[in-house]
Order: sequence, then structure tokens, then C-alpha cells
Amino acid sequence: MKHLFLLCPLIAIVMLTACAPPPPRQPKQLGFVTSADATPANIFYVAPDGDDGNPGTQARPWLTVNKAAAAARAGDVVLIRGGIYKLEVPVLVINSGTPQAWITFKSYPGEKAVIDAAAIDRGAPKIGMRFSHDNGAFQVHAVQYVRVEDLHVRNSRGAGISVRDSSYVDIIGNHTENTYSSGISVWDTNHDARGTEYIRVLSNTVTRANTFDMLPTGNTRQSEAPHEAISIGGAAHFEVAYNHVYDVDKEGIDVKEVSRHGKVHHNLVERADRQGLYVDAWFGKLEDIEIYENVVRNCRGAGFAISVEGGEALRNVRFHHNLLYDNLGTGILFARWGGDGPRSDIRIYNNTLHHNGHGPASSTGYFWITGGIYLYSANLEDVEIRDNILSANRGFQIGYSDHWLKYDGDGDGERALQSRRISVHHNLFHDTDRVTFPIRVGWPPNDYANVFGFAGEAAVEADPQFVAPEQGDFRLRAGSPAVGAGSDGGTIGALAPGP
Repeated sequence: MKHLFLLCPLIAIVMLTACAPPPPRQPKQLGFVTSADATPANIFYVAPDGDDGNPGTQARPWLTVNKAAAAARAGDVVLIRGGIYKLEVPVLVINSGTPQAWITFKSYPGEKAVIDAAAIDRGAPKIGMRFSHDNGAFQVHAVQYVRVEDLHVRNSRGAGISVRDSSYVDIIGNHTENTYSSGISVWDTNHDARGTEYIRVLSNTVTRANTFDMLPTGNTRQSEAPHEAISIGGAAHFEVAYNHVYDVDKEGIDVKEVSRHGKVHHNLVERADRQGLYVDAWFGKLEDIEIYENVVRNCRGAGFAISVEGGEALRNVRFHHNLLYDNLGTGILFARWGGDGPRSDIRIYNNTLHHNGHGPASSTGYFWITGGIYLYSANLEDVEIRDNILSANRGFQIGYSDHWLKYDGDGDGERALQSRRISVHHNLFHDTDRVTFPIRVGWPPNDYANVFGFAGEAAVEADPQFVAPEQGDFRLRAGSPAVGAGSDGGTIGALAPGP
């Protein structure tokens, strides 16, 4: 079994910022054809002392990234010299590469190219969507075979980097900060995931996303800023990996709308104002999403939430080998936000959840969402929860709300779970609050529920023997009772003993 904690020595104590990011996975995993090693058709240069009347050579570079975006064609590489580029209009990439000749935009090696959108005072122009803030300061629009690499995008009244209705796009190694909307976003205008596919968002850093500090001029502040730090809205065959998301004012990474056939792995999300990871159906079906080997810590909402706010259904989601700890809200929340639509074929296994749900107490005595794994919604079917370590989570390790009681004539919640094929088995519990169930959890005015804790079948109640949880090291000691106690005779939790 592979673990994210072996990819870089300090990841074991969740200090990704202290070590170099691992190399991205090879494009062939998602069927990509890459021109990374091909000889470029042209190499163009942009520099702070350039001139857009120049030919774009190294000796006579262009002045603006906008000029380069308009000029670049298949096989061209645009190298952007270090310095600050203050935009007057967003950068819009509208030319495509080919499978053997991608168009690449990147910082000049060893230099930091900063794209600053502060002077654009109303967000990007509307381009094929309802809201201007859905566009990016750097926008890849209706094209194919484009790579954006190692750019620093800041101070946007829309998104930082945005991809819309495009396929075969790499967003790699960039940094975004101080954006009103997403730091990085991917959208499919038609909500069918057919024109937005084969997208990779790898090794980026996103901070200060969804901030009202960048409220567009003339706009009225609403209850919340739009979207999430990294938003995947209706993409197919995508990969979101090795990203660091921190200090953002809403959710961390959200896979939503009608997205399908995607992987979210090896990301570090910390200090998000809401849930760190989220899957959320809108406009139709969201399906076939695998989320694994991520670390979510110190978020002010849940570690991971799964819901159907306005879509038809969500199905076939696998969430495994993730570490969720010290989040104020629930470790894993089956939410009832929006339409509370149906979710099925969900597998939650081999995760480690420690010290979640310890946010400030409300009138009920608990944080508004608490516990380790909370089945708040009862619109679930065919869910398996197995081989997880649940330790020191507030109120309960696994619990279900009283919404489940309607499925059984005698009000037997556990029998109701069985009737909907909710299987809970071979989980390890430790340091559980000694409380009398049900407990009351929720938020005003009327989103409250009574919660009942339960252990399921073949539960192990023991100290998992983490190496040093106070330091973020959740490897297991050699004598851990989690070793060999899993449903298949393997180890319970996200990490096995080892270096």
C-alpha cells in the first residue's frame, strides 16, 4: 500500500511546506499526450522592460502577457521573465495546441513572474457564463492542449487562474493569492462535462481565496464570496494533486456540479474557513470520484463533506487513506445542505480521523457540526464505512441523525441503516466521549437533529498507538492493535507502521 507520507520525509508530520513538492504523476495516467520533451515551434519572451511592438525574442521581448496569449500557437512556449505584470485586462488564452505540440506559458527558469490584477476593478468580462467573477485574471477559454506553469497570480476580483470549456489543460506549479473567487477553477458551461475534460491541477499553492478584500468595485457584499479555493465545476477525467491550500475564506477543494471520472490526491488543506474537501452535485449526476491520501487539518468546518445541493444524484465516490485531524467541525459529514439529494455507492475506508468536532460549543453544548463521521442526511443508500481509525472526536466517533428513524416503523435507527445498505464494520475507536445518546447538534434556526452514536460490526476499541499525534505524526507503532485487525486482515487506518 502506498502512502503519501513516504513521498517526502516531512510529510509524515504534515509539514509539506518544508520540503520540495513531489513530481507530478505522468500524464499517461489520464490518457494525456504530452509535448513536454518536444522541440518548441517558437520560444517567445515577455519582460517588464519589453515592448509589444517587438518580435517577442529574448533580445527584444514583449511587454504584456496578453500579447503573448494572443500570439502563441501550437507548439509555442512563452517564457515570462521575473517581475510584476500589472494587468489592465485579463489574460485570455484562445488558441489551441495539438496533441504533439502544446502551447506553454511559464515563468522563465529561476525567476518569479507575478501577474497582478488589482487594476481590473470589476472582475473579468463575462465570457460564456452568468457571473463575471467566475473568470480568471489568467483565463484558458475554449481551447485544447495548453499548459500554464509556475506563474504567480494575485489580487483578482474574479478568480486567479480559470479554465472554461477546454480539454487537455495542465495547471502546474502556480501560486495564487488574494482572489475574490477561486484561486484556481475549472468550469463546463453546458453542465454536461463533455467539453471540459482531461484537466490536471498539480503542485499549485492557493491562499487567500474567496476573500471580500477583493470585492469588485460597485458590488454589494453578500453573505459569502463565490466558490472555493480550488473549484472543479463539471469536468471529466481530471486530476487534482499535490496542491497546498491554506488560509482561505471558504472551502478548500470542491469537486462539484456534474464532474465525473476524477481523482483528488496528495493535497494538503489547512485553515480553510469551511470544509477542507467537498463533493457536491449540481445540475445533474456527479459520479466516479476517488479521493485519497490527502491531509486536512485545522479547518473551521468539516474535514470532508459530501452532499447533493441542487443536482440529480451523487454516486460512486471512494474516500480512502486520508488523514483528517484538528478540524473544528465533523471529520466526515454527509450533509443536508440545499436539496439533500440522493447519494449511493460510497466507500469510506482506511482513513484516520483524530480530534475533529471540537469547535466552540453552541447552545446545545456542541459545535454546530461535530463528531468523527456524521450521517446527518438519511438520503443515502449503499454506503460502506470500514477500516477507519476514529480517535478523540467530539461527541461521537460515528453517529446518525434522527432523520434515519423514519425508515423504520419502530424507530430503530440501526435497523433503518441496514435497510438502506449502510454497512459499518471493522473500525477502531479510541478516546470516545462518555455521553448519553441522543445528543443535540445543529445550527439556527431549525437545522438541528438528535444524534445517536453507534459502532457497527467487528469494532475494535483500543488505543491505536500513534507515534506522536501532538506533532502530527499519525503513523502506528509496531504493536498497534490496528495492525492485522482490518476487514481483510490488513491494517486499520491511513498509515501502517514504518519509516
